[in-house]
Amino acid sequence: MVSLTLNKVQIILITILIPAGILYFFFSYDALSFKKIFLPHIPIAHINDVSFRVEIADSEHERAVGLSGRESLDEIEGLLFVFPEADQHSMWMKDMKFAIDIIWIDENFEIIEIQRNLTPDSWPQKFRPRRPAKYAIETNIHFSDTFGFREGMTVTLPQEAIE
Repeated sequence: MVSLTLNKVQIILITILIPAGILYFFFSYDALSFKKIFLPHIPIAHINDVSFRVEIADSEHERAVGLSGRESLDEIEGLLFVFPEADQHSMWMKDMKFAIDIIWIDENFEIIEIQRNLTPDSWPQKFRPRRPAKYAIETNIHFSDTFGFREGMTVTLPQEAIE
């Protein structure tokens, strides 16, 4: 009777612990790698040797809303703005709840300017690049400094953003 009960406990432990261990490995190892392996449709951008997930804002409404109202971004994530044409587009911090960097990119996929440490209390100030930009990526504050991004670097954007 005791060995029968022990076997049931072992079975229960195995059916719980093995799946929990697998989930722990995938989610704690590297969330971005997990997403790239199991969710390959997630758009990824690359600057230098850094790969990061981007949401794509390519409609007028998505660009107008941007990150307004959101609590945060993942550590290695950004919002990619795709504009209809290169211009000195402006951004603002209306209804923002966290600080960001804006990486401005021209039609040749080169970083033309980085505006760092933009805070929500800057509203209603508008931010725009000095030269025409076709794309912009909003990231967490200090993202650009953390990874050493600078003007002149080439950016690889997801194919669906540039088609």
